[in-house]
Amino acid sequence: MDLRAPVPSRRLGPYALTDDGIAVLLAHYEFHDAGIRRVIIDQEFGWEPRGRVVRLVIDARVRDEGHRWEPVCLDLAGVRRFRIDESPGAPAGVLVDAPRFTRFDGLIQVDLCAERFGSLRPRSGQEVFEGSEWVFEAVEGTWSVLEPWSV
Repeated sequence: MDLRAPVPSRRLGPYALTDDGIAVLLAHYEFHDAGIRRVIIDQEFGWEPRGRVVRLVIDARVRDEGHRWEPVCLDLAGVRRFRIDESPGAPAGVLVDAPRFTRFDGLIQVDLCAERFGSLRPRSGQEVFEGSEWVFEAVEGTWSVLEPWSV
């Protein structure tokens, strides 16, 4: 029996994680001290699996609206690889900086620990994964604004 609150339904979106879509996301939301509320990983098996999908639900602050909290969802499709490393002693799922979105070899990388690069851009998809604690690589993705949490 699952007693957790369900993920809220979509209020706005989905918007593609293209360069323009990512720019709007990062301009509208402040991710410093944002919390990753839920990570849902779905993997199909069988003769014709459609691949792995990941849904990340992040509580972020709206920049132009008094920095109120709002749930934002990143849906990643065709996830090739990911890493979720919850180190002991550190708050799990608290973002220090905004996610970093990069593209290498036709795939999008979403790095939730991108502060380690500073102002430098990683040189490859492998470099994005080296040393990151929360990172995902997918064929495509979208972002959405969710209804407020009911609990």
